[in-house]
Amino acid sequence: SSGINAEYGGDQRFLVSKLFDVTESSQLADMYEHKPIRIPYGKGIVGYVAESGETVNIPDAYQDDRFNKAIDMQTGFRTKSILCMPVKNSKGETVGVAQVINKKDEEGPFTKNDEKIFERYLTFCGIGIANALLFQSSVIMYKRSDSL
Repeated sequence: SSGINAEYGGDQRFLVSKLFDVTESSQLADMYEHKPIRIPYGKGIVGYVAESGETVNIPDAYQDDRFNKAIDMQTGFRTKSILCMPVKNSKGETVGVAQVINKKDEEGPFTKNDEKIFERYLTFCGIGIANALLFQSSVIMYKRSDSL
C-alpha cells in the first residue's frame, strides 16, 4: 500500500508518494527506501482519484489505460489489482489519496467489503491529516508572533 499527499509547485498540483510496500512486517526504515514519486493531478490512477474524488477498484491494472507502468518499472514491483480511494477532510475535500495493491492471499479483485473497510480507515487518515495541518499552522503562527 502507499499513501499519497498533495503538494503544490507553482500553479500545478502534485501528489507525492513517499511510502511503498507497506506490510505487517515492514520496518519504518524499509518504507522510505525509494525516492518520492511526484504525480501531477489527473495523471494515472491516483491522479484521477485526486481530481475526481471517486473510488477506483481495478481487477487488472495492466488492462486500465490510466495505469502508469513506469512506476512498476521504477520500483521493481508487479501491480495486479488496485483499490485507490481519496482521503477527505471534514469538508469533503480531497487532501490525499491512498491505495492498496495486490490483495493478499487471494487472487482476483478487491471486493465491495474491502472498499467499505478501506473507506472507514481513510476517515481516520483524513482526521489525522487535518490535525497535522492544523498543528503545522499553529507552529507557524507561534513562530511569527514570537519573532515580533
